[in-house]
Amino acid sequence: MNKLILKAITLSCLIGTNFTSMAFNVNLEIVGQGQVEALDKTCSSNCNFATDKSTQTLVAKASPGWYFSGWQGQKCDMGNGVIIPSEQTDIKGIGTASGGAKSLETLDFNNDGLDDLIGISLFNGQVHSYENLGNGTFASKTIISELSYPSSLDSFDWNNDGYKDLFVAEFSTDNRGIRLYLNNGNGGFIYEKTFKFENSHPYSFSVIDYDLDGLPDFVISSFDADISGDLFVLVKSITNEKITWFKNTTEGLKEQKIIAEKAAITLDTFQASPNAIPQILTAEIKLGEIAIYSNENGKDRKVVSTQWASYGAAFGDIDENGHVDILTAHYQPSRLSLIYGQGEGEYSKPVELARPTEGLTATAFGDFNNDSFIDVATGEFNIKQFYYYASGGFEQCIVKKSSSLELIATFIQVESISSDGEEKSAGGLLWLLYLLFPLVVVRFLVRSDHSQVG
Repeated sequence: MNKLILKAITLSCLIGTNFTSMAFNVNLEIVGQGQVEALDKTCSSNCNFATDKSTQTLVAKASPGWYFSGWQGQKCDMGNGVIIPSEQTDIKGIGTASGGAKSLETLDFNNDGLDDLIGISLFNGQVHSYENLGNGTFASKTIISELSYPSSLDSFDWNNDGYKDLFVAEFSTDNRGIRLYLNNGNGGFIYEKTFKFENSHPYSFSVIDYDLDGLPDFVISSFDADISGDLFVLVKSITNEKITWFKNTTEGLKEQKIIAEKAAITLDTFQASPNAIPQILTAEIKLGEIAIYSNENGKDRKVVSTQWASYGAAFGDIDENGHVDILTAHYQPSRLSLIYGQGEGEYSKPVELARPTEGLTATAFGDFNNDSFIDVATGEFNIKQFYYYASGGFEQCIVKKSSSLELIATFIQVESISSDGEEKSAGGLLWLLYLLFPLVVVRFLVRSDHSQVG
C-alpha cells in the first residue's frame, strides 16, 4: 500500500471520527427554582439535552412559590404557545385613529424589513400608515383621505414590482367597490383604479390566488346594511349576505362561486404552501362565530369560536411551529383571544389574552418591536387607538434535531403575606405580582362584547 493511499484512509478515518463524535446539545442553565422536562430526562439544575437523534421539546415547570418567566439566551427553533404580558401597563402604542380605530393590515410598505402597519380611521374616511421605527415605536401619517365609509383593507403585489400594494373597500352606497393604491416604493400609495363587483357590495375581502392559476383573485364578504347608526344597527340590518370568490379572467373579475350565504365583518385568507388551496377565515358577527372555510371552493366550514360579537380575525403562526394560529377580537364584551393551530385542521379552544373596557376591532400579527418574536396588535374603536402586546417568547421551547443552543430557563419567586400583614421575606411587592400573575402573563399551550362602529 503506498503512502498516498494510506494518508487518504487515515484522513477519512479522522473525518469520520470527528463527525461521529460531534455533539448536538441544548446546554441549559436554570435560574431560580423549577424544572425542565424533555424527551428523555428532567433537569432541576444546569444540564444538557442531546439533539443528535431527535427533536427536543422543553417544558418548564415552576416549583411552588415560583413562576416561569421565559427562555433567555439563543432563540428556540420554534415553540408551542407563547407568553404575552397583556395588562394595561403592557400596552405598546401604535397610533391614533380620530375617526375610530377599525382595521389593521401588517405591511412592510417601504421594504426595510420591518413590520409596518396600515390602519383605517372609519368615520373621517382616512387611512393611516404607521411606520415601524425599529425600536417598538411607530411614526404615523395620513396617506388616504375623503373615503366614504372605508370598511376593510388588504395588501398584495398587484403589479409584480416587489412592493405590496394597498386595497381599500368603500362600503357606502354611492362609491361601493375596492380601491387599488400602488406602492411607490417610498412609503406612499398612488390611486390606480376601483374594482367593481357585479351584484356585490363588498364589506370585507382578501386578495389571493384562490384557484392557483397564477393570477390574484378576490374573496369577498358582501352584504347590504344600514350604516347610519352604531355597530349593532348595522348588524341587525344585514341582508343579502354572501361570501364569494371572484376569479381574475381576461374579461375582468367574474363571480365564480358563492362559498357561503353569511356575512363576515372581517375576512382573511391563508395558504400553507404554494400548491395548497387557500383557507378563508371569517368573523361572522351576525352569528357570533369565527369560522374557517377550507378545501376546494370552501366546501368545509369549521367553527373555531362562538364568543359573542366576533369582529376581528387574522391568520398567523405566532409560535412558528408550522401550524397557522388565529387572533380574534370580540367587540362586546371586549376580548382579545388566540386560537392555536394543532395540525390536521384542528384548533385549540380560544385562549383569552386581554379584556379591555372598550370595543375591540382590529387584529394583526407581526414583529412590531423587532425582537424576532411575533406580537399581536388590535384597536379599540371608541378610544381611537391602535396598539400591540409584545410577545415574551415561546411557552414550550422546541429544538430541532441536530440543533445546538445555549438556553436559560428563568423562574422568579413570588412572595406571600403573613397573617399580620407583613411580608414573610424580602422582595417588595412581588406578592402582588403573584396574586395578579394569571392576569399579567397569559400562557398559551397548543395541547392543552360597545357602541359607534360598523
